[in-house]
Amino acid sequence: MRAPLSRTPAATGRTAGACIAIGAFDGVHLGHQAVVGAMLRQARSQGMAALVQTFDPLPKVAFGRGRPICPLAERMSRLYALGVDRVHVANFTSDYAARPAEAFLDDLTGLDVREVYVGDDFRFGRGRSGDLALLATRFRVTTAESVTCPRGERISSTRIRRLRAGGEAGAARALLGLLPGAFACAQEAAVQTLSPLDLEMLS
Repeated sequence: MRAPLSRTPAATGRTAGACIAIGAFDGVHLGHQAVVGAMLRQARSQGMAALVQTFDPLPKVAFGRGRPICPLAERMSRLYALGVDRVHVANFTSDYAARPAEAFLDDLTGLDVREVYVGDDFRFGRGRSGDLALLATRFRVTTAESVTCPRGERISSTRIRRLRAGGEAGAARALLGLLPGAFACAQEAAVQTLSPLDLEMLS
C-alpha cells in the first residue's frame, strides 16, 4: 500500500515523470543537502518533478538503534527549504518493513518515478533484500558520493550524534548547515555564528 503524499502540490508546467531522492535524511545535514541538490538539478534540467521520500519513524529509531536528530516536521521543513516539490513520508511500521522489496518498487512506479538518488548502501524491503541492482531493473539509479568537511571527515548523521554526545554542539550545528526558510535542527541554548549554506557546493 502506498504511503500518503504530503498535501503540497507539485509544481506545474512540467513533463510527466519524477526524480526522487530516498533516505532517512535524519537532520538533513550538508551531505543530505548535496544528494537532494543533485536530484533537483537533474529534475529541473529534464522538466520533471523533484520528490523526496523519507520515513517516519526513522528505521534506526523503529529498530531501537538511535534517536532522531530532529522531529519529522523540522526534517520536512528543511527538505522543502531546499526547493523540492513534494516530500513523501512512508509510515515505517512493522508491516511496512515486512513488505517484499518489489512492493517498494511498485510504490515508486505509482509516483511516476523515472530516476532515483540514494546512498550507496541503500537497501529496502523485507530483510533488506532489495539492493541497488534490483532498484536499477526499474529505474535509473544515481548513488551519492560522500560529502566531507574541510578536515576530510565524512559528514553523517551518526557523526553529528557523536559530536552532540561529546558536548561539541557547535561542530554538530556546522555540519547541519543553515537553510533559507528553515531553522537549524540544533536547538541548544548556546548561540554560534554560522554562515548560510554555500549553494555553490550543490552546483
